[in-house]
Amino acid sequence: MPGPYPTTVFFDLGDTLVTTVGGVRQRYADTLDCLQILKARGYRLGLLSNQPAGTGVAAIQAQLEQLRLARYIESELITLSTEIPGNVGKPAQPIFDLALVKAGHDAASPGAIFVSETAADVLAARGFGWRAIRRRNGGACVPGDGECVASLWALLDRLPTLADSAGGNLDLAPPPRLVDGLWAVPVDIAQISAALRFDAATQQASGDATLEFRLGANAGCPIFDLRQTPTGAWLDGAPISLTEVAAHDFGGGPHSNLRVLARVLEAGSNHNLRLTYAVGLPQASTAGSYQPQITWSAGPRLVFNFGFTDLGAGRYLEAFVPANLVYDQFELNLDLQLLNTAIPHTPISNGVVGSLGSNHWSIAFPSRSTAFSPLLELRPTDSLQSATANALLPVSGSNVTVTAWKLTSSAVDIAAQASAIAGFLANNETSSGRYVHDGRFTAFIHQGGMEYDGGTTSATGPLRHEAFHSWWARGLKPASQPDAWFDEAWTVYNDNGAAGVLPFNFAAPALALCPRNPWVRITHIDAYSAGERVWKGLAALMGAATLREQMRAFYQARHPRPVRSEDIECHLLARTGQPDCVDAFHRFVYGFADPSPTPDLWLRDDTGDPGANAWSGRFWDSPDLWIRNQDDDGLEHQNPEYGQDNWIHARVRNRSATATARHLVVSFNIKQYAGSQFVYPADFLPAVTAAAAFDLGPGESRILKARLPRSAIPPTGSHPCLLASLFTRFDRPQAGRHVWEQNNLAQKNLTVVDLAPNAWIVLPLLAINLRPRLSRTVELELVRPTGLEEVAASLLLEKRALPPRLRANALVLPTAPLRGTPDRLDCSCDRHLDAQDTGPALLTSHVPERLAQAFAGALELAFGGGQRARLPVLLRPAEALRVGLRVKVPANARRGTRFTLDLVQRENGRIVGGVALEVRVS
Repeated sequence: MPGPYPTTVFFDLGDTLVTTVGGVRQRYADTLDCLQILKARGYRLGLLSNQPAGTGVAAIQAQLEQLRLARYIESELITLSTEIPGNVGKPAQPIFDLALVKAGHDAASPGAIFVSETAADVLAARGFGWRAIRRRNGGACVPGDGECVASLWALLDRLPTLADSAGGNLDLAPPPRLVDGLWAVPVDIAQISAALRFDAATQQASGDATLEFRLGANAGCPIFDLRQTPTGAWLDGAPISLTEVAAHDFGGGPHSNLRVLARVLEAGSNHNLRLTYAVGLPQASTAGSYQPQITWSAGPRLVFNFGFTDLGAGRYLEAFVPANLVYDQFELNLDLQLLNTAIPHTPISNGVVGSLGSNHWSIAFPSRSTAFSPLLELRPTDSLQSATANALLPVSGSNVTVTAWKLTSSAVDIAAQASAIAGFLANNETSSGRYVHDGRFTAFIHQGGMEYDGGTTSATGPLRHEAFHSWWARGLKPASQPDAWFDEAWTVYNDNGAAGVLPFNFAAPALALCPRNPWVRITHIDAYSAGERVWKGLAALMGAATLREQMRAFYQARHPRPVRSEDIECHLLARTGQPDCVDAFHRFVYGFADPSPTPDLWLRDDTGDPGANAWSGRFWDSPDLWIRNQDDDGLEHQNPEYGQDNWIHARVRNRSATATARHLVVSFNIKQYAGSQFVYPADFLPAVTAAAAFDLGPGESRILKARLPRSAIPPTGSHPCLLASLFTRFDRPQAGRHVWEQNNLAQKNLTVVDLAPNAWIVLPLLAINLRPRLSRTVELELVRPTGLEEVAASLLLEKRALPPRLRANALVLPTAPLRGTPDRLDCSCDRHLDAQDTGPALLTSHVPERLAQAFAGALELAFGGGQRARLPVLLRPAEALRVGLRVKVPANARRGTRFTLDLVQRENGRIVGGVALEVRVS
């Protein structure tokens, strides 16, 4: 296939991705991080390896499975010397040429990347036209290496994301996959413009549609769907063969085929695809009670309807207009025309209908639409009767015009039905939140029951159910068809009063309401019954009122874009603090059996932490927990950026040698102060946010991330602590445990600051006494880094908290009056700045007067010299005492260097809490 080609990285195996220790192959510490991030950035990943004679691809694939690399290395891109006659491997050219063939590249280019530790192989690859990067395992790169990295983490700096996927829904799309030799990739459709022409003279119909779309980080062959037979195809204005838009089986079940455009398009590129086609009944499932219809009768007269259903594949917009899977949102503009008849016809639609002439209409649908959004019926005008009603909605205060239609032959009281719908809409806005479908609702009262965005085709019985779907299903939309269980189940729960409570029976058989196959195109048939049972069980965990409140909050926060089942699970866990939510979703949503043996999930407390529950080392600065200010997949912690969303990450590990965690959740909380002695669950749950993952194998690690909403970010100058807790079936933290006592808890009490030589900072924090009735003396111990044993540091605290024998050696800070009304203390132990103060909010030597405001009249006592120095502090019962750590950068500190100090709290000699301060000398 001619270029462009998906950028593909081929790794050597031994001493590049894995090493051998004691005869056992094991991954480098940075291997999984590197592969996970490169995959997310749009790179295809393969293997190019010399192997002993007789070693086949299947054997290497088995090794990759054991090493947990097969998730990222494509089996089709495993390239071995044993596949070359005579077992001729690197640095000879044939194995490189074979790798290009497997990747679909006609020739070597910068898009064919080879990474190896072997200098001769790297040099040879460059000679063959590849981009080759040497990975050094020991020592720094030298100029003679050419392009070189000292670690796989460093490789990430060399291989940025191939295109920006922000602004669309590609994060919700299924992953790319190889289908019939095509690297099929999801796309983001911005707009669909389609003309449907019905000719009454010939009783034939035709379609002409154009998709305007963009690729994300993955280059490849775009995926779309159309259940009509194309007669012409054009890509960016140039004609292409109809064989290049053929349908392919993606393994989603009956009728779930998708079309693939057999042209490799570049990552991030924009295109348009035009298709013409004859219009007939769709080549799709015939499930559902209300079928698509193209029926001609004398007049000539036409009855046409979309006839959507979620019970059969291929029965959304793709039935008549090329479209995408339901993760994608796009603007849709239809041009609908009925030719060669004098009989007036009327379209019924939830879109904005405009007249273009006799029996000719434009119908516009907004950019929030997906493939299941548009309602369309076209019928003779004299066969229809309509009524309208106005609904004044109680939450938004908006007026919604309800237009209800029926056939003139129907005995339904259409005015009464319009009025009933208006009442349903008012009730739904009260229970769920703002109505999002502008100022209209359209209903065709006929048969069956199917929901659309602000509309329905339905018999009278299901009307209340279908109207509720304009909140749950077509307001807040499922990101995939398997996810659609939740809207049907929640709507049935609402139909039955939204008050049912029935505790889970975890001995009942597991049921996969939401199968993990993203190519499934139908809603699970048990969503209505077993799905409602899930909501009753969740109501038993947290109370029906709490469940309703949290689902309403979820709708209000998330309705602008589709959501996944795990998004709801994470929301409920974080907001209610009920870990049993994870167990419920594990068995009765995803359908996983109880694990045996049980996985052992953990987060490192320190780089040397081996993973057991008890850990006696440094635990307050977990290397497996960090924040990024942008969604950039960075691996280095940044201070939270106030006034915007941030992204929190956890590197989750499975310590088990045999058990896979089929499903897991990590919760993230922010304590808006630097403190000590955080206890599960009180300090960890409820949480700010959470993230879920699936199928974490034995010995595997994976990075999970979640958005930290701007509302959760404390003001600049705060020093928050990050807390994380891990949950999977049968493995969760035990109540009353601290981080150092439980391997699936972690915290990060780290503040990062840029300071010049001679500058100082004061880090506010809390020293905590958990004893409710007894005072106690604790020790605050400063730990300086090796080589900086004399860094100047001191403790700021109230006079009464310092033992009398030490007070004579302390300095007394001045008391400075505050301007205007005194500011309140925030949770992060720092004062809010007044509106006139535009300087930095950190307590630094840049604005020293703030120190007198924050610690007015406090005592300051210097820590002694040496790597470790302690000072005693008196704490009252159940007290959280605010203290400050002042650190001054040495005058001779070199710019560009960094150092970290720890301040730990000891009780009876044991460390019970700590904070870290990383100073970057600027």
